[in-house]
Amino acid sequence: MSLLKNSKIMLIAAFILGMAAKPSFSAVFNVASDFSLTNNPNGAWRYGWSSSLGSNFNLYSNVGKLTPTIDLWYDSAKTGSPFVSHNSTATEDNSHPTITYQPSQLSFHPGYYGEYSIVRWIAPEAATYSLATMFTGLDRVGPTTTDVHVLHNNIVLFSNLINGFGASSSKSFATAGTIQAGDTIDFAVGYGSNQNYLFDSTGLDATISTTPAAVSESVPEPSTVLGGLAFSAFIAKMRMKRKRQQKTLESTGS
Repeated sequence: MSLLKNSKIMLIAAFILGMAAKPSFSAVFNVASDFSLTNNPNGAWRYGWSSSLGSNFNLYSNVGKLTPTIDLWYDSAKTGSPFVSHNSTATEDNSHPTITYQPSQLSFHPGYYGEYSIVRWIAPEAATYSLATMFTGLDRVGPTTTDVHVLHNNIVLFSNLINGFGASSSKSFATAGTIQAGDTIDFAVGYGSNQNYLFDSTGLDATISTTPAAVSESVPEPSTVLGGLAFSAFIAKMRMKRKRQQKTLESTGS
């Protein structure tokens, strides 16, 4: 294979390597707008439950309808709860006898024996992140009495109680930091200090924004690699040309 062909291959390889070294785009994950009734896991999101805070995470395996307009993920082995639900309409929904959903709102509900309903997010790559979340009581009859939590890799970042209905019951939490690929952030709801799971639907509004970790400075930019290889190929080509000219002169006795 000629030097010129080798140089072209090296240039193409360097370009591909340089493109691959570029970081992924920043991303925004929203628990409500990303909701899926088709997939679980659903991209970076998982819907499930655990018997206690931070214990083994179990995926919900069944889908259904809480009402004709409210979607539902649940475990058929449980007694109708815990579950994760979602308002499939863009309007306020009062189709359930005791629950008021805001437009496109996601909600979760604890189990009869105190099982935690959990929405889990798994980091797709190493990144810096910021998190903003709000928990709100949705049961207007009870009203809602739950305990709510945010965990990073099963380490509790935030805990509070929801006692009430609507905006006045809301509890917010925000944080920022770094994550590694595969790290988990869990949003969990339990049945509260009264240990009663009735009328405990709790709204979850959570947004996670990520910026991928910086690429190591030891990785050269594509333009630098390409420029260096192109220059090296040019010098090598000129040297070979000079050698051929020298051989021609020697063979003619000049």
